[in-house]
Amino acid sequence: MLTKLKSLLMGDSAEMRRRVGLRRYRAVRDLVILVPLVIVFVTVLIEADFFQTVLVPFAKKYEAYRIDQLIVAVVLASIAIAWFSYRRWRDSLYQIRKREEAETDRDALRAQLTQVQKMKAIGELAGGIAHDFNNLLMIIDGYGQRARANLDDEEATKESLDQIISAGERGAALTRQLLVFSRRQVMEKAVVPVSELIDGIQGLLKHTIPERYEIRFDVEDRDAKIKTDANEFIQAILNLVLNARDAMPDGGHILISTKEIAAAADEPSAVEFSIKDTGIGMNEETLERIFEPFFTTKGREQGTGLGLAMVYGFVQSCGGRIEVSSAPGNGTEFLVRFPTTDAPVIRATEPDAADQFSMGETILLVEDNEALLNLMKTQLEDLGYNVLSATGGFWALEIDEDYSETIHLLVTDVIMPGMSGIELANAMAESRPLMKTIFVSGYTDESKKTGSLPDAAVFLQKPVNSNRLATVIREVIEEDVALSQAS
Repeated sequence: MLTKLKSLLMGDSAEMRRRVGLRRYRAVRDLVILVPLVIVFVTVLIEADFFQTVLVPFAKKYEAYRIDQLIVAVVLASIAIAWFSYRRWRDSLYQIRKREEAETDRDALRAQLTQVQKMKAIGELAGGIAHDFNNLLMIIDGYGQRARANLDDEEATKESLDQIISAGERGAALTRQLLVFSRRQVMEKAVVPVSELIDGIQGLLKHTIPERYEIRFDVEDRDAKIKTDANEFIQAILNLVLNARDAMPDGGHILISTKEIAAAADEPSAVEFSIKDTGIGMNEETLERIFEPFFTTKGREQGTGLGLAMVYGFVQSCGGRIEVSSAPGNGTEFLVRFPTTDAPVIRATEPDAADQFSMGETILLVEDNEALLNLMKTQLEDLGYNVLSATGGFWALEIDEDYSETIHLLVTDVIMPGMSGIELANAMAESRPLMKTIFVSGYTDESKKTGSLPDAAVFLQKPVNSNRLATVIREVIEEDVALSQAS
């Protein structure tokens, strides 16, 4: 009995809610809380001689009520006041709790909206990128055969190899574009020239917009610089262009232009990007709601109403602003303004692989793709490393057991059949605690976390060129040497 009463007073009795219903449950709970409050209130009045000093003289003067009637009236009034106060207090707590829940849900929804929009952009890019990959494969295959057929012609062979390398770099760039859009990542702002942003937009639109749409660029100042996340910026402009395309189902013209805005009294200098189309346009009612999440003029299967809301949030986070002008039958123009900066552009530079020669260290290289394994082994042996290679984790453990000398570094793929690279590194750490490890994978940074990769682990994302691989290996080994000398 005591347990049930405690559960009732605490407001968490599922049995009571199920038996008498939520409304009656609340009434009983409120009464249990309210009656003690009223008793305390009336007791205070009695102790303060309220009835003798106020009610009795009032009754004698007007002789309208008996004392007991007045007491009942005061008690009822006290109950009403206490009930009203309690309900206000309870409703306030409820509203605060609901507001906090709504804010939490809104933050989660905003993150989900970002990912949904990125995936929509991937769908737009997939067809064009697949076409370009086929072209790149033809280039690599064709120039590879040409180089083999002209081994005696050094100049022709060199030209063919240069074309193969260039095609490989373009393929890697296409892959990075897909990974950027699909990956959940925190926005990383950096100083970026307008010229690089325009070049990135042109590259994406080539894969996205059909030929019946004419896209022109009119760039006024390519040397201006803004501080933004280049990937997020390109995605935002892509969303605006896709909206322009959807407003012209039969084809049309899209003009992307930039101009520099001089500093004013209350505003800094800025670069203004304009995306203008010759589509169907929008009325005033649509313009007022254009940046609202989930608002869309498209069909249910064509649009989610998230794209422009995401663009608006991104522009605001960069300290910019976005405006739109349109009229039915006269097309639409979006003006996106970002403040400029005079800060320098910081670029990472990599030393030449030729400067990263080995000092006689031994590397255990593990990769389940045999062709890639042989390539990486050859690259490392050319730099002077003693390379032990294996196509899987179990074979690597056999090498570890049979090799009695020091293994300075383990370079392993993360995702492999049978045993992952993480499991291999953990197994070898018991017998070789001083060995360093570099993890290599074609998956994104987000997906590598599913394997419980240590936070301090060195991770390289494929494709990795020979310069980058040689540099990171040298840095990891020399860090180990420095620590050993320091100790």
